[in-house]
Amino acid sequence: MDRRVEKTRKAIIEALSTLMSKKEYQSITVADIIKKANVGRSTFYENFLNKDEVFDEILNNLIYHVFDEIEHKDGHAFQNNLKGEITHMYIHIRDNEGKAKTFLLGKSADIFYDRMGEKVARICDEKLKVSEKLPPELTHSHISSTFSDILKYWSDNKFADTPEQVASYFMLLADEILDT
Repeated sequence: MDRRVEKTRKAIIEALSTLMSKKEYQSITVADIIKKANVGRSTFYENFLNKDEVFDEILNNLIYHVFDEIEHKDGHAFQNNLKGEITHMYIHIRDNEGKAKTFLLGKSADIFYDRMGEKVARICDEKLKVSEKLPPELTHSHISSTFSDILKYWSDNKFADTPEQVASYFMLLADEILDT
């Protein structure tokens, strides 16, 4: 990717991140993002379809780092299983606490929790066999809300528990409905 394009995309992503710490996600407009990023409207639309796509890029970057580069670049070494990956995600959030607080404690926290939980649920769907005793949609929804609720609990308690502890909480609750 061209360095200018990368720089523009990064400015747009940073603009949305900053705005989300101050405003509700629903009230942020593309015009707000453009102004904060100091880019033109056509430049924004050359890079993203809408603000949802920008937000998805933010989450995808976090998910990619955690789940695709789990043993490679950041020096964290974990078992290549769901618990190790969930632990890694919590460590990444803790280690980037300043950035994470933008999402976890900002005005748009609820949408972050929902979207993050949804992404984790999709990963669980791929990695684990869902119990045949429950409808898949219900299991997916439960995993999503469980991850979101634990993340919210952890941030509300100022990250007092270790990442390993909160990953264990998630796994205990997930084991109740998944065939692991």
